Amino acid sequence: MRKIDPTERVRGVVRSFRGRHGRRARALAVRLDGDDDEVVLRPWELRLPRSVVYAAARSRGWEPDGGTRALVQRGPWLEPMRFTR
Repeated sequence: MRKIDPTERVRGVVRSFRGRHGRRARALAVRLDGDDDEVVLRPWELRLPRSVVYAAARSRGWEPDGGTRALVQRGPWLEPMRFTR
């Protein structure tokens, strides 16, 4: 019995994620890199999970409007996510 190498499996997951979600992530980056003071993102239009949208916005200097608690109180797909600089 051969020992399974986890590095091959992880590389395959990363490669498939980039291929599957690459266009969606680039579309999100374009929206976040604009010159606006406020941006409204709808995860169902981007077809990305809310956690991914939140992480991408925070990495580019955006903060949730009303704090993190405002994002948690809303339903997962019902309300748009609002971010301010």
